[in-house]
Amino acid sequence: MNFWLCLTGDFHPMTRKIPSLLFRTLVLLFGVLLLSCDQQPPAKPVAKKEQKPSLGSPDSRFAAARSQMINGQFAEAAAALSQAADEPKVRPLLLDWIQLHQGIALMLAGKEAAARPVFAKIEERGPFPKGSNNPELADFMVKLAHLLRGADPVSPEVIANYDKYNYQGIAFLALALKDFSLEKYEDAEAFFRQFTDVAPEKQVDWADGPPELQKLKDMANNYVNDYQFFVPARKALDDAADKSIDEQREAVEVAQKGRAQMKMTTTLSKSLDETLGVMAPKVASVMADRARAIAEEIAADEKAMKEAKEKRNDLLSKFLFAEARAAISDPAFKTEKARDEQELLTKKTAWLANFKDQLIEDLNKSGYSQHVTKKSGDILPGAITKADQQQVFAGTADSPVAVPWADVSLDSAYEMGLSFIKSDMAPQILAFRQWHLGVFAFFAGKTKDALGLLQQGAIGRPVYKEDLPLFEKSDGPY
Repeated sequence: MNFWLCLTGDFHPMTRKIPSLLFRTLVLLFGVLLLSCDQQPPAKPVAKKEQKPSLGSPDSRFAAARSQMINGQFAEAAAALSQAADEPKVRPLLLDWIQLHQGIALMLAGKEAAARPVFAKIEERGPFPKGSNNPELADFMVKLAHLLRGADPVSPEVIANYDKYNYQGIAFLALALKDFSLEKYEDAEAFFRQFTDVAPEKQVDWADGPPELQKLKDMANNYVNDYQFFVPARKALDDAADKSIDEQREAVEVAQKGRAQMKMTTTLSKSLDETLGVMAPKVASVMADRARAIAEEIAADEKAMKEAKEKRNDLLSKFLFAEARAAISDPAFKTEKARDEQELLTKKTAWLANFKDQLIEDLNKSGYSQHVTKKSGDILPGAITKADQQQVFAGTADSPVAVPWADVSLDSAYEMGLSFIKSDMAPQILAFRQWHLGVFAFFAGKTKDALGLLQQGAIGRPVYKEDLPLFEKSDGPY
């Protein structure tokens, strides 16, 4: 009988009837079975094990870390070499090279004390570690590690124990760094210089060809040169520590110049940086205060000089030379530049005052009978009979006409002064009159006449020679 017919109730009437309740129960059970099969939860995916990326073979990791060290990444190289050394199944001699470089990288990073236990591991493995196939190299490593693991510096006497022309050359660099770290700088320099002269006959484990070897030699040279720059820089700072701020400024300049030429970051450079970090800002602050004060003094002097020169020029235009001299000489200038200009202008004005004094003396003694013109172009009546500091008197002695010096033309004043210079005068007196008339001629704009008179006066009185350039090289106003 078809199973599906029984389930639907479509069967022969002669067949014994199946109770309807039983039939319905079977249908229900079958339906539940089908539904339960469709709603099974999906199987959980099996988690894959995370695979760590390969760090490479011990040889490649050693080469990469060594390159880091040679390129100045000392702390990073030391960390990478430490990890490489912790890997299992590293060949004994390769492990020696890894740990030797780890210690060197630590010393380059300024951590000599941390390098000692690393070197100790090399010595503790002994000269014949299991699996070693080069007892001579292993013995070299152990003996070098013995020197490097200690707390004491190493004497350059051991230089003779190492060969410059093979793998042993690395000893000079390692021992140099040891002594340098322990502040035995002269001994370190001897080791560094030996290392700069190494020439392995074939490739060595500590330099992958000539370029890396040269970088290591350059590093050694930098240590030597840095020490040479450090010594005078350190001495300058120490000597100036308790000295004046100006001496400290000079010391800072010396130290900064030396520090700028140092290429390695070591205890030496850090020592200079520490002292400069305290002294340089203090010096800079004082220098800044001083610069501000000087700027204020310059500004004040420029203002006072401008006012004094304006007053001087006004008095000069009025023929009041003595008053003009006082106007320029009175201010108390603070800057050297202003004082120098004041001295020059005072000297020139004093010579003008001397010229006027001499002219007044000559006029009062002899008078002047030639025409005298005023600045306006008018001619004064009669002769000049006498004069004083404020005026000249023209006309006759009985009825003189007072004319202020400020009204007298500069050309007439020059002609009056020239008339009183006689060739038969005593040389010293003649030179005095020539010089002062020359100064007035320069003031009056008669440059050619002025220079001739000044040069004649300087011949008669050599004391004037040093002042000639004030006029000969002058191309500006008086």
